[in-house]
Amino acid sequence: MTDELQAASTDAPSQPVVNIRGDRVALGPLHRGLLPLIERWDNDFQTADLGGNDPRPHSAESIAAGWEPLLRGERPDWIGFAIYALPELRPIGITNVRDFSNPHGTAEFGITIGDVSDRGQGFGTEATRLLLDYAFTVLGVHNVWLDTPAYNVGAIRAYEKVGFREIGRRRGARTLAGKRYDVVLMDCIAGEFFPLATRVLLEIGDETAP
Repeated sequence: MTDELQAASTDAPSQPVVNIRGDRVALGPLHRGLLPLIERWDNDFQTADLGGNDPRPHSAESIAAGWEPLLRGERPDWIGFAIYALPELRPIGITNVRDFSNPHGTAEFGITIGDVSDRGQGFGTEATRLLLDYAFTVLGVHNVWLDTPAYNVGAIRAYEKVGFREIGRRRGARTLAGKRYDVVLMDCIAGEFFPLATRVLLEIGDETAP
């Protein structure tokens, strides 16, 4: 077990709570035991850059200060989940939907798969499907959007697999190693979403009798 996972286990539940279970990943509540992992992920410059953030060092104190209000539920228009790889329920990332408390039925999506070794394996694609299903089914959102650097090709492919479409670009809005790149804008609407066979909530009449 890594030092981060050992530290995380101190404040983590003995068995992580799961809200939504897919085939390869599950989503569950965020908790303080994840903060050591988040500290490592946020300090990985490549991870930060692909997430659209400016790479810079983050202290444990600054990370805790930023996350504590969210963990306490003080931002009602932000819902986040930990992403766990199945079957061992190993924490591999975070995903969230935010700014959905508006009369237009729109929301913004975000996801981070923390370690390079966990990318390109379909974890992010399935986690995205699960969270979109939650947004459309539970929150009643109609349109979910995101933005990502144009060089984040793997993520763009994953987004397209679940129903996101490119809707525009902010030209030259991101720099990397002195070169300018576009920022790609994408959205997915409820009617174009490709869900998993098992939905977040069963429709009335779909319940299996005991």
